Amino acid sequence: MNAIPAELNAIAGQLQNYDAPNQTVQLDSDCKLTYEILQWTGTHPDGLTDDRPIGTVEISRYNKENGAEYQIVEKRNGGGREIYEATVTTTRDERIGESIQNWKLDWYQAETPDKRLLINGTVRDATIEMNKKHLSADTPISCQWILPFALADRDTPLNEAFTTIDELTYCKIDQLLHGPEQIEVRGQSLFSFRHTGYGTLPIHYVFDPQRRPVFVTFTLLSWILRDIERI
Repeated sequence: MNAIPAELNAIAGQLQNYDAPNQTVQLDSDCKLTYEILQWTGTHPDGLTDDRPIGTVEISRYNKENGAEYQIVEKRNGGGREIYEATVTTTRDERIGESIQNWKLDWYQAETPDKRLLINGTVRDATIEMNKKHLSADTPISCQWILPFALADRDTPLNEAFTTIDELTYCKIDQLLHGPEQIEVRGQSLFSFRHTGYGTLPIHYVFDPQRRPVFVTFTLLSWILRDIERI
C-alpha cells in the first residue's frame, strides 16, 4: 500500500478533503457521471491545493447489446468557452473492457457557435477512418471519456497496449494502461490505473472502494466526480 504518488500531487489536497456523492450504481448500467474540471494553481505547505474550476464534464452511458453508447458534453474555459458534444459507441473488449467502434464529435466555442469542427470516425478491421483519413490500429481503441467506465470492474493486473483518440480528434498509438495500483488516503484504500505512452503525460484514473471513478488527473487538470445517477 502506497501513500499518494508524486504523480497525483495535482489532486493531493482534493483527495484529503473529498467526499464522494452518496449515489452508488453499477457503471455497466444506464448511468451518468458529472465531473467538475479543476486546474491546479498551487500547493500549500500542509499539502492542500489551490484549484480553479474551469468547466464540467457530463458522460451518460446507455447499455447496448455487446457494448454501450455514450453521450458526452464537456464545457471548458480556455481561450474561450470550449464545448465538446460527442456520441460514441463501443463494443466489449476483454483486454481493456471496451473498445470504440464509431463516434461523432461536434466542437465549437460558445462565442462563435457557427464555426464548428465536426469529426466522424469508425473502426473496422484494425483500421480507423476519421474524416476520410485512414490509420492502422491493431489494439483496442479508447479515449479519456470512456476509460472511467471501462476500468471500473477490472480486478486482475493490467499491462495492456491500446490506441487512444484524445478528445476524439488526435490518434495516438503505442499507449499503455497499468494497474490497479493501491493508494492510502485518510485510512481509505483507493486504487488507480495509469495511462502512459508516446506523446502522453501520465494520466491517472482513481477509483474508491465502491468502484466509482472519483478522480481523473491530467498533470495540471483534474476531473472531480460531483454526481452519479441512474438514467
